[in-house]
Amino acid sequence: MVPYNLTEDRGWGLEIFEVKRCLEEARSAGLTVRAMVVINPGNPTGQVLSITNQEEIVEFCRKELVDEVLVDEVYQDNVYVENKKFHSFKKVARSLGYDEMDLSIVSFHSVSMGFCGESGRRGGYMEITGFGDDVKVQIYKVACHYLPQHSWPNPYQPCHGSA
Repeated sequence: MVPYNLTEDRGWGLEIFEVKRCLEEARSAGLTVRAMVVINPGNPTGQVLSITNQEEIVEFCRKELVDEVLVDEVYQDNVYVENKKFHSFKKVARSLGYDEMDLSIVSFHSVSMGFCGESGRRGGYMEITGFGDDVKVQIYKVACHYLPQHSWPNPYQPCHGSA
């Protein structure tokens, strides 16, 4: 993992020169960077990347041969600043003329955190675009075997551990 910093002066946006510096540092240390992780809207600041900033990120990934963008877009329905609007990375990439063959995107979502706020309940999903079926099969295997299986309480089950 290669960390990068956000810039407070840009509304906690991303400076491409900072990401490029981090990428060059990693490559000079012998690391192969294959993906970029972005959180938009941010948590806990609630910052939303501008569409221009998102376009810069997409172009950067294409230019630097970073083939995948993993985007945490969980809080897309929780933007409360009047002049800020959420745009998905998939929408931005498509508006620039890139399709699934040009850039692979995994967008993470949640109905338990961003939508209904049920603490302790989990309901996440992801949209996977630009990956071959062989990769999708492996992702589904990992998701099925390693994600916790939670079930809703049954009103007819006894409460265990009660006095």
